[in-house]
Amino acid sequence: MKPVKNMLVLLFVFVTFCVSQVVFAQNLPAGPEFASEATMDDEGAAKPIAKSEKPIRIAVLGLENNPFWIPVKQGALDANEELKEFNGSVDWIVPGDQHTTEVFASAIESAIVQQYDAIATVAGDSGLVPYINKAVEAGIPVATFNVETAEPNKRLFFVGADLYKQGLAAGKIVADALNKQGKVAIITGFFAVEGHELRRKGFIEALKQEAPDIQIVGEVESNDKSDVAYTQTRDFMTANPDLAAIFVAAGGQFGAGNAVKDAGKTGQIKVVCYDFVDEVMRLIKEGVITGTISQNPYAQGHDPAIRLFNYLVSGTVPPAAKLLTKSELVTKDNLDQYWTESQ
Repeated sequence: MKPVKNMLVLLFVFVTFCVSQVVFAQNLPAGPEFASEATMDDEGAAKPIAKSEKPIRIAVLGLENNPFWIPVKQGALDANEELKEFNGSVDWIVPGDQHTTEVFASAIESAIVQQYDAIATVAGDSGLVPYINKAVEAGIPVATFNVETAEPNKRLFFVGADLYKQGLAAGKIVADALNKQGKVAIITGFFAVEGHELRRKGFIEALKQEAPDIQIVGEVESNDKSDVAYTQTRDFMTANPDLAAIFVAAGGQFGAGNAVKDAGKTGQIKVVCYDFVDEVMRLIKEGVITGTISQNPYAQGHDPAIRLFNYLVSGTVPPAAKLLTKSELVTKDNLDQYWTESQ
């Protein structure tokens, strides 16, 4: 009889736990409409607003396959420090070095099994939608950052740039730099990553609108790796001696820049890219890279964790589902406003 009694006690505890989790999730307010957009005055500086009665664990799933991710990681680590006195913690988790559904789907499922209270994740393509939804349906709120799925999902909010508009901006920069004519090569990160595709398509659309005479001589993916982009840039220059510009839609920027520099074509071939990483900024100073556009990687690592925590402890919902980070252009003319060699 005693074993049966013990089993009943365990069953009661398990059911009570499950019910409490469901009630907790049901008591939280719904998030904003999926496509709604806003910018935040506290971008990169979101603050916890209340202490939690129970420990809250947040998983932030990212990458470390190029220097862009250094400030993203730092943002997550700083969020962890800020949340300690509020009974919260943040784990920075790198599930692999590929921006693929398989890598991040496995990481989301692992976070569910490990009973994290919230998850912030990169969402490279719509293959992740069922995994994001699975976490939310299990009572775990999810935020996405950096890249967002085109297909709607049940995430609470997204933190990152408007990538299509960033592509349009890059296209206009190239069109103006080339006086609306010449040959251009495109190096993206991954064709399968929808955010990279938004930039690529925005860039092409801008060229169609601004400079229809510009010819795109090729499009390749570098897997966000600078050594790959270096080789691809050399190949483009060999095949097209009159190449006028290279657009790098994701990682690999300084690989492309260094290939142009090593070929002795600084200033002859324009390079336009993204992110304020040191390697890129040095090449702007040298005149190798024409311009780079920011997306506040620190905020992408920091703010999702803080806002998820606030949602769990107080039901605070962001004013919109897409919290868009600033996109600022740096060229040699204004470099000193954003970067110094000592950094």
